[in-house]
Amino acid sequence: MRVKGVVVLLALVAASPARAEISVVHDKGWELFSDGRIGAFVSYTRGDGYPVSTATVTPFGGGNNANSANPIADPMHPEIQPRLESMRIRSGFLGNIFGVGFRRNLTESTTLTGYFAMWSDIETESRRKYLPMPMDVREGYVKAEGPWGILKVGRQLTLFSRGAVEVDFLYGHGYGLGYPGNIDSNGPAAGHIGYGVIGPGFGAGMVYATPAVAGLQLTAGIFDPVELQGAWPRTKYVRPEAELTFDRAIGSFGKVHLFANGVFQKVYQNGDLDSHSATVYGAGYGGRLELGMFHIGVAGHYGQGLGLYYALETSEAAYDEMFRLRKSDGYYAQAQLAFRKFDINAGAGISRVYELPTDDVPDSTGVSRSLIKYQFGTSHAFVYHISDQFHFDVDVMRANYRWYLGQKQDDTFVNAGFTMTW
Repeated sequence: MRVKGVVVLLALVAASPARAEISVVHDKGWELFSDGRIGAFVSYTRGDGYPVSTATVTPFGGGNNANSANPIADPMHPEIQPRLESMRIRSGFLGNIFGVGFRRNLTESTTLTGYFAMWSDIETESRRKYLPMPMDVREGYVKAEGPWGILKVGRQLTLFSRGAVEVDFLYGHGYGLGYPGNIDSNGPAAGHIGYGVIGPGFGAGMVYATPAVAGLQLTAGIFDPVELQGAWPRTKYVRPEAELTFDRAIGSFGKVHLFANGVFQKVYQNGDLDSHSATVYGAGYGGRLELGMFHIGVAGHYGQGLGLYYALETSEAAYDEMFRLRKSDGYYAQAQLAFRKFDINAGAGISRVYELPTDDVPDSTGVSRSLIKYQFGTSHAFVYHISDQFHFDVDVMRANYRWYLGQKQDDTFVNAGFTMTW
């Protein structure tokens, strides 16, 4: 399911700002260090199954577990919307991560770092425990940093929408789960992604960040292009992305972080003239405010060809059957009370997809296709920090889905589990 790939990418984006590490060994000017996490959660889902298709209307484009192999349905009444009920043991917003890096000083002011991060889920695909658990090398880059700025080359977090996922990670689901994503398959989960947040993902790229001047920093890069499979399968040029951030301390008890980012990419048809092309674009914005134990973050995004879960999504939420790109947006707010031993988090967000002129027009058989209108989610979490390295989380998320022709789906997700970090 597309959510799975989206969520994984997004979760990785969020992990970067809070990364800690342990130094393993120093030898001949090199330092070997490691960071990572291991966790497990009980995840319970209950609510509506995917809306049923009728003789005149077919819902599409979003919703929860559209391709579920385990709906609760009455075969004698196929016209009645099925239900969902599922309990699993699974990874959280972030999967198990093992990161390892090598670092040394090139000069007195310039540091060179090489880093790999390997990710793995704990639950198997489709509840089949005999299937192997693959390891995904999510990051692998070289970074040089000094007073002149930061240059990073290799596989890394992309820039568009990373600020929104950082809000979710820091104040919402950094030690939790949120939306479980693909209930019948493996994860990791999604936090608030798809509900006001769109994921940036990871990709091969070359990125430069300027030194911070009066709190302002510009990060710009080029990334390996993404094709929209089944719609726009050809690309010509790398994909530019950029983010401008502003940071300012508020006395000794607070800080503010603001961000604005964007993405742009041209896509083409196979075998056609270059004039037969489309433009995917997106803009993201928001900020975080911390005043003592009170933290709040807000974020928004708007674009074309983005989809619901991650930028440049291969789905009907990003384009129609004639390959015309759809516009979409999202809005998200997340609050946190951070006490010494525990956090209380609450958030809400909505992701919307806009219709094209022909979306509600019946086809030759008289069937109309009902596009997802919005996905709205509210979340609550309690996190107890047993120690600096061991954390317990209980979180609940309520998701509401609505389609343009009236279909609806309402689901609740309840999660609890532990995370060890280093």
